[in-house]
Amino acid sequence: MYLKRAKMKIKTKLSLLFTFTIALFLIGLNLFIYSISKSFASSDFFYRLRMRTYAAANVYLEEDEVSNKVFQGFQKVLLEKLPGETIMLYDSINQPAFIRDSVPTAFPVTVIEKTRREKTYKSKISGTYTYGIYYPDNQGNFVILASAADKIGDAKLTQLGNGLLISFFFSIFILFFIGRFFTMRMLKPVNDIINHVNSITDSNLNLRLSEGNGKDELAELAITFNNMLERLQKAFELQQNFVASASHELRTPLTSIIGNIEVLLSRHRNADEYKIVLQTVLEEAERLHKLSDGLLNIAQASSDINNIKMEYIRIDELLEESKNAVQNQMSESKMDLYFENMPVNSDDLLIKGNKNLLIIAFENLLENANKFSENKNIKIDLANSPESICVAITDTGIGIPEKDLNNIFQTFYRSENARSYSGSGVGLSLCHKIFQLHNGDLSVKSELGIGTVVTVVLKKG
Repeated sequence: MYLKRAKMKIKTKLSLLFTFTIALFLIGLNLFIYSISKSFASSDFFYRLRMRTYAAANVYLEEDEVSNKVFQGFQKVLLEKLPGETIMLYDSINQPAFIRDSVPTAFPVTVIEKTRREKTYKSKISGTYTYGIYYPDNQGNFVILASAADKIGDAKLTQLGNGLLISFFFSIFILFFIGRFFTMRMLKPVNDIINHVNSITDSNLNLRLSEGNGKDELAELAITFNNMLERLQKAFELQQNFVASASHELRTPLTSIIGNIEVLLSRHRNADEYKIVLQTVLEEAERLHKLSDGLLNIAQASSDINNIKMEYIRIDELLEESKNAVQNQMSESKMDLYFENMPVNSDDLLIKGNKNLLIIAFENLLENANKFSENKNIKIDLANSPESICVAITDTGIGIPEKDLNNIFQTFYRSENARSYSGSGVGLSLCHKIFQLHNGDLSVKSELGIGTVVTVVLKKG
């Protein structure tokens, strides 16, 4: 049995991250406070020992006559002030001075010699502080050493450390819940967004998120979601319209084919009748074939550009090839190709694209121009500029009503005045998608009863 890995929510992660960050800061701050206090206590205690060495020098060495009794009395007074204090004066042969009785040497000879050599000495070993000075005098050259344990200072440092440690854990505990409280408040709009998004389905894509003040990151997130929902709603509506229109367009030729075959099979007929019906069936089948090809081409033009083979193509040759192909199909068509600002170097006419798709697009545009102008003269202008190539196809046909111009790139959409002509409303939609795939621009200007100008702008490279 596998245990499911627990998922940590963002609010818990943020609370822990906030607490961890503050904990690191407090640890650094507490260590700084403790080290500063310890350094100050050590410096202060060394200073006190230093004052004792100079006090001892003033008492014993500035007076010519000092008895052992006076020395022991002075030492007794100092020992009452500092725990474990020892003050010793050594002469030039490292022997204790001003003590008549035999006493053991309180400090190692190496310490005495080091003090004499370096003039001062201080050390801390196992909690015992030692400070020494070299003191030349008319009675001789002396070394004065004082040592003691700073028990009071150590006790204060221990109390300070315990206090800092307790306050640290208490602060971390409080800060975690404070961080969690503010994190929950900060993330509440995110939870609202999640709940709202979860309530949106394909049946209510018109719902939108509240954008709040429209200034912070959460508002930007809501705006982004709303823009995505807007695109999804449009795509869903287009898909529904596409399916409905495709079903209708496919049903018409299929119904005609089925109806004609049923009539044909209802009784025996002569050869001419069979020929007439079969001709009708063939026309509807060709219409169905052309429609299915159009839909497949639209699907290909709507795919990712990375999945389509791209190559460099000379636009003038491609236009000539498309023009010839249309003239072979529509023998009565009259089309003239004009060149403007043609470059000296033919490489300047190169564009990067998929040749088959571009031929399909230009053939569709030329077929439409011939069909809706009833084979009147068609003008094809090719203009060159340093950044792009522009192709304008001008006809003198029926034109497009102004109210329909915004819808002509929708699949299966046909203007009212074009419904008497053969077609399925796939051509312009297909062309638009192909030129979009090539980072091109397709625009249409038209006047009813005068004609239409279709302009294609393709960027070089």
